[in-house]
Amino acid sequence: MAALLGLVLACPVFLGLAPGKALGAALHPTLLAQVSYGSTPPAFARTTDGTLHVAFASNINWGDSANGVGAVSISPSGHVLPAVQALAWPGPGGSPSGIPGLAVSNGALEATFGGSPGGDDGPWGISSTDGGATWSVPVNIGSGSMAFGDSHVDIAYSGATPVLTAGCCGGIVIQQGFGPGAPTSQLTNSADGDAGNTDSTVDAATGAVIDSWDSIGSASGLYLQQVAPTLGAPVRLAVPSQYGTGVPVILAGRDSGPGVFAAYPANYGQTTHIRLYRYGAGTIPVGSVPSLHADVWGATTGPDGRIWVTWWGQDAKTGKFELALTRSNKELTAFEPIQVFGLGYSYLYSLSGDGRLGPLDLLIVGTPDSPNAAAGIYYSRLLPELSAAVSTTAVKNKSGQVVSYKFKVAVTDAGDPVSGAQVSGGAGTATTNGKGIAHLKSAGQPGGQKTFTITAPGYRQLTVTVPLS
Repeated sequence: MAALLGLVLACPVFLGLAPGKALGAALHPTLLAQVSYGSTPPAFARTTDGTLHVAFASNINWGDSANGVGAVSISPSGHVLPAVQALAWPGPGGSPSGIPGLAVSNGALEATFGGSPGGDDGPWGISSTDGGATWSVPVNIGSGSMAFGDSHVDIAYSGATPVLTAGCCGGIVIQQGFGPGAPTSQLTNSADGDAGNTDSTVDAATGAVIDSWDSIGSASGLYLQQVAPTLGAPVRLAVPSQYGTGVPVILAGRDSGPGVFAAYPANYGQTTHIRLYRYGAGTIPVGSVPSLHADVWGATTGPDGRIWVTWWGQDAKTGKFELALTRSNKELTAFEPIQVFGLGYSYLYSLSGDGRLGPLDLLIVGTPDSPNAAAGIYYSRLLPELSAAVSTTAVKNKSGQVVSYKFKVAVTDAGDPVSGAQVSGGAGTATTNGKGIAHLKSAGQPGGQKTFTITAPGYRQLTVTVPLS
């Protein structure tokens, strides 16, 4: 007997979980290192084997085994490896100022820091050629033309040239290259100086190094500026004045393609609307979570040109502290559904990390709101969120009765098709094709519903339920 097909309204079902409050989950990040808050976000770099390396100032007063520079590695699978003492600080006490800078050059890790281990201001550098297991003795890498003092020294590479950024004497000092004679200059002036909270990253397409800082000068605010190989124009982020200063601007370059980005709040209120600014270009809206006021925000590099955006604050209705996060598509024109997790911290200073492998390896600096919790750098791995739209087609017999259904499931990542996803539900399992489409059949009755489970490597599992008509 031939079947007659009848089309039921093929409406897409909302992708994934509504902005993550429905999850009701709480994060419990892993402590990487006890540190004071300093004036900079953590230093980190990922080597070509996929390992994420984090460098930090260590101090016996914080519970560390020695004063100096510590380092810890996180495997590509998210396993935290034992920390090592990269540098034991000479003398009876003290430690490098702030948190060291960290970069990868020709396969080697290079950490930079301020302080005076031998009575000289430096800046100083140490390196590792074995993936952070052992480190060299410190070398003075300063130009000799300007004292960097006891400051944090960030490092990024413009092509083969190391670019150092440090807050010194109320301003930002830039040095291009290592050692005596390296070009060195002060970036800021009396208007945008009195600066701190520096960050630095590279535009993958041009090799330009972009810096950020916050200023309490006469034109106070949060700034971005290209510093190498040529000097660009300073840009003041349009952050509402109620936020004041003292908030680090976490920068993210794309792993491929142009642009350096910074997330920021577009308003100050119970529900904060987050936007993403591209240096030298414009801004795009990211999204918001009802009643969530953002106190801290950040941007992080993702794979294939994507950017992760995170923000943290207090829910105005429940009083709970929550972390919101989302990831863009490859073209930075849309974002995944926002995920929200409980993250109770009595103080949270910065959100940064690396998401080049797909998952977000999130670094949190702050103090958890729990008894005897240590202030430090904490780590958590978070997966991106899939979306799915389901269209249904009712299969009818000659009498017009529905006997089964056909389903077309379109799986996407912020609008980008996801191939190879497994869609389970109905009669068996189907795999999405190159356009992110899977087809399934199932028995069912009008007025009922059908639930699909969708999985793909490196993503959160997604469950979608559709009504049957």
